[in-house]
Amino acid sequence: MTAKTVTILIASFLILGSLAFIASADQTNDSDKYTFANYGGEEFTPEPMQFGENLGTKQQSMVRTCSTTMDNGTGRKHLWLQFYETPNEEQLELLEDYGVQRVAVAARRTLTCSMPSDMTAADLPAESGLRWMGEIPVENKYDYNYGLNVPSWARTENGKVKLAIRFYEDVISQDSTSILEKYSDNFSASSSLRPWDYETITNESNITLIASEDAVQLVGYYGAQVEPAYDSDFLDDEEITDEDIDDDSIPANEQEINVSDTENGLDSKIKKSPSFSAMMTIVFLILSVVIYQRK
Repeated sequence: MTAKTVTILIASFLILGSLAFIASADQTNDSDKYTFANYGGEEFTPEPMQFGENLGTKQQSMVRTCSTTMDNGTGRKHLWLQFYETPNEEQLELLEDYGVQRVAVAARRTLTCSMPSDMTAADLPAESGLRWMGEIPVENKYDYNYGLNVPSWARTENGKVKLAIRFYEDVISQDSTSILEKYSDNFSASSSLRPWDYETITNESNITLIASEDAVQLVGYYGAQVEPAYDSDFLDDEEITDEDIDDDSIPANEQEINVSDTENGLDSKIKKSPSFSAMMTIVFLILSVVIYQRK
């Protein structure tokens, strides 16, 4: 075997090794990038679903007649929809044709959506880029700062709790008040500008029950330190952008949709990508072999 042949074989081996390294890194990315950093308090990587199985057996026109009216009484539900990549406008418009409305950003590639209550993954088109759909854990609806630990300023003299409740904006007021009446007869809208925000005084044991209602987006507290509730952290809105949709992990609730670049953003992307220094080392080895054989 000539020196030239040996050189070619060594170079080929190094190239194949580098390609395998890159492929392995890409597989790691695929497994990690769909993990929720906080799903009910635990990391969770949902398994991909099959979408659109019913569309071959149903008339497409029947699917598209699903009610898109903003009525959550019994006709609509709220779920997380996770995409393989950040959805574009065409994909979102396609889902709207099937009665799916985006109502909030949940995490990277994940949206909180409102849809007909009888809709399943089999009823949604695969070409919309969907990977998974699932229920929103009740833990993600609790107050971000306090959770179930009721602050003293949110308690009344008789031990009840002052709750600030946010409903999804597609829930009509009749349905909101119907839910509130189940847990208290003392409630009111906190602002005429925000008809989906309410304040109520109820038993502490009702907090989880209220948060478990599909129509409820968030549950927080109001009191002496949050006056008026309209200006509280719980009620502050943030503009939803495409960058928010591409965030890394799910926050404790949807009031904080930005993720630290150093904790879950840029650093994690660097760690998941093939190392630049490793690639340069491979190139250096190949060049060294070639130069050595030419001497």
